[in-house]
Amino acid sequence: MQNMLDYLTHYADTILKHYRDPYHGTPLFFDGCNSFNGKPVTWKNTDGAEWEPSNIASQQNLFRFFCGLSALTNQPKYKQAAQEAIQWHFDHADASGLIRWGGHSFLDLKTLNTVGPENKNMVHELKHHCPFYELMYETNPTATSRMIKAIWNCHVTNWGNMEMSRHGSYGLEFDETTFWDKPQNRHLEPLREMKGLSFVNIGNDLVFSAGMLYKLDGDERALSWAEFLMSQYVNSRHPDTKLGCYQYNRPLKTGDAPVDENDPQYTFSFWGDRAQRQFGPEYGDVAKEAWVLFKMDEEALNGPEGIYGDCGLAQTLLARELGKDGKQLLDWTTEGLEAWAHYAYDAETNEIKPMFADGKDLAGQQIPRYGYYGKKGVKIIRRPVPLQVFLAYVTNWAENRSVEIQNNTIWSTVCAMAKHFDLGNWVSDEPSVNLNTQADEPLFLFAVLEMYQATNNASYLALAEKLGRNIFQRSANRDIFTASSKQQAYSLPVR
Repeated sequence: MQNMLDYLTHYADTILKHYRDPYHGTPLFFDGCNSFNGKPVTWKNTDGAEWEPSNIASQQNLFRFFCGLSALTNQPKYKQAAQEAIQWHFDHADASGLIRWGGHSFLDLKTLNTVGPENKNMVHELKHHCPFYELMYETNPTATSRMIKAIWNCHVTNWGNMEMSRHGSYGLEFDETTFWDKPQNRHLEPLREMKGLSFVNIGNDLVFSAGMLYKLDGDERALSWAEFLMSQYVNSRHPDTKLGCYQYNRPLKTGDAPVDENDPQYTFSFWGDRAQRQFGPEYGDVAKEAWVLFKMDEEALNGPEGIYGDCGLAQTLLARELGKDGKQLLDWTTEGLEAWAHYAYDAETNEIKPMFADGKDLAGQQIPRYGYYGKKGVKIIRRPVPLQVFLAYVTNWAENRSVEIQNNTIWSTVCAMAKHFDLGNWVSDEPSVNLNTQADEPLFLFAVLEMYQATNNASYLALAEKLGRNIFQRSANRDIFTASSKQQAYSLPVR
């Protein structure tokens, strides 16, 4: 293990020495490097502009690594480097307290200019990031509290009906002292028609931020709003199956869609619910954007994997952070994971059944007409279970076990997935873990460590060590970490 720690330390030292701002002396980091020539990763925009991106939203796990390494080595410089970068962003936040990050607004480190793709560089976005708020708060509690409120302020556009947008404006003023003192409308209709798209991968980040603010500074009003926002998604689940939902509203129709399918605006949400437009004549009222539980675009962040993978994991981890105050969030999340396991998971094949939230398997059926979800005639197919879904189920089972709730549905799903992923047979109290596995995915390592912490069974720790060795053998290349020995560019994703 010492050789791994030595390699990790050398890797961190390489980042500190070669991949911080060489132009202006700021403590900011590049998002990545070309692993063969050592140069920073560049981003070529559609207009031909070339940037050297520094996006703090993409660097949160790097900062977690730095903190862990400081704890292991007793060398504070790694954690300090992360905090210095965080403080720089706080010092350069806008008047509302927002910092530049996300898929539409980040920095070109060569110029320190704010840049972003698709001509959206003035838009705030935070989607499936769940930042390292603990370190932010330790670095600057006042700035962290203000930033979280500013995030809510720019994404929630109507507090009366919880209208929101995944794109937020910078520079919006608010009263920090009375920020959460707004009435909560407890009689909102599920799946109401309104402007904006209340995507769960945006709402999840808002829930996580407000929940963490409660944990960090005890602001009970923040937790109340976190639960209230989460309840909008829960209340919009299918009443019979408890499946869904991806958003808690139907898009408000503001006009008629273009007649020409080649019009770039043909699939926009301005023309009403896109699932109903595309599938309604054949599938009826269940065909709603909120209740779509299949994914046609492999690269998209939407679909059931977002609800039951990324969001399910984040909500379970937030519930863990909140302890007894997170029970409501944990119960809601568990209910959703149970429902999806029952209706959508095929334990024989380790595949996801595509469906609307009524639970009927759509595999093999064809898209009836062109629209947002794909071209006419394309088959709707089953998909393999993504790794983050496995981690979400393992973590949820572990957290429920810690509060003495034995959940057979979640547990049987975990065991089936583990077997398919070549991790062994976990069914009995003395699991037969596969110490010969060739699996080398980091999310498996996290899942197995969850099992060890929950059960204190040494078999899981041995499996974790095997996975760690596999990951190290695959990824430790050229003094850094890459997906494989042939990968040229090591970089963190810009979403």
